[in-house]
Amino acid sequence: MSWIRRRPRRTEPPAGRLPDLDFLALVRDALEEVAPGCTAGAELQGNSLESPQGWAVAVGPPGHGDDRHYDLIAFPDVSIQPDVPCFVDCVVVVTTARDAAGLWARSAGACLLELLYEHEEHADHHGPDDEHGVPGWRSISSGALAYGLSDQENLRLQNALVEADVLREIADTFTADLEPVRFNGVRVFYGGVPGAMEAEVRVNGERHEAASAALAALGLPEPTVFTVARSFTLVLPAGSGEEAHGHGTDGCGCDCGGTLDPERPGFAHPLPHLIGELSPAEQAERVTVDTGAVMVAEGVGNFLKVRLPIRLDDGRTVVHLAWVRLAAEVIEDYTRRVHAGTLEGLRFEGRLGNAIEPWGEELLQAPVLLGGQREEAGGSIRPSEVIDSEHPLLARILRESWPAAFVLGDRDPGRPPRS
Repeated sequence: MSWIRRRPRRTEPPAGRLPDLDFLALVRDALEEVAPGCTAGAELQGNSLESPQGWAVAVGPPGHGDDRHYDLIAFPDVSIQPDVPCFVDCVVVVTTARDAAGLWARSAGACLLELLYEHEEHADHHGPDDEHGVPGWRSISSGALAYGLSDQENLRLQNALVEADVLREIADTFTADLEPVRFNGVRVFYGGVPGAMEAEVRVNGERHEAASAALAALGLPEPTVFTVARSFTLVLPAGSGEEAHGHGTDGCGCDCGGTLDPERPGFAHPLPHLIGELSPAEQAERVTVDTGAVMVAEGVGNFLKVRLPIRLDDGRTVVHLAWVRLAAEVIEDYTRRVHAGTLEGLRFEGRLGNAIEPWGEELLQAPVLLGGQREEAGGSIRPSEVIDSEHPLLARILRESWPAAFVLGDRDPGRPPRS
């Protein structure tokens, strides 16, 4: 979160423009209207709205447009350091700042909530083969929202965008430019006044010329008065989200290379083993905290996501983003130190909460020593790392280099194809 707090800011906001925190207060209120309770405990500080659940929304530096534009950056999980994954969307104050904040909350904000909680209440989920999805990708879409001078024209343009199935129709113009891990933010904008309509598609905050031209070529209707329609979609790798929430380690969405980058292979374990053994109903009942980096389940334990590096004999390192079970007092101290900025250099103990292939369940509950935090450029803290163990096998795994064929087998993207 240090990038959010330390961004240089102008001492005085532009005339007529709300200060960042005032606008984010409207965003907070609008999110509450979309999903009551979702901002409980969230705080306004710096230029961001920060939730104790681990997500945040910030006002970014001016990127385009005039003072009516607010570039909002959504961070689903600020614990992933140093490169915190995020997506960007822009809203324009056409009537009031409150209306603009509400528009963001019902579009990009709704997608953020669905990415975090997957309630399927605030945005639509589509698989890679769904009729209204993005071919080859998973997507979370807010649907089309419209506003303007005529309710009738608003509805007509909104329905036109939905019926045109825009993203599916123009997918071949932009999918090659999507990031292959985590998620991509795609905003569709169509509107204006008769004779001066604008068609724009932004991918990860940048105007995409080919997709914008394809949108303009769809022949969408021109309204009779000022009308604007827009939609926001998170486009994710097909192996992410629900498809990766079962047992096993494939389908990473992390910065450790979980899509099995040939140079930086890695895996993310979506759940601690003990929580993964619970039924969905039991998980919903027992899990009281889930920030993506910390999970607490009543009667099961407190878990922290950490890095487990395994060196290969070809010079590469496989990184597992695995879970470690911590005593209550340890995880409370860890949380206090995060907020106080005193985490760096801490050593603490826990027990490994996942089976690690190819050794399997032999490593479950192995005692581990954790550390490895260090301040990165910009003030962020590297996640904790398993640095030692009293478990004989795990200690060997950490000390020695291992054959890539043994550790990765057929999963190795650098392995020559079989003839």
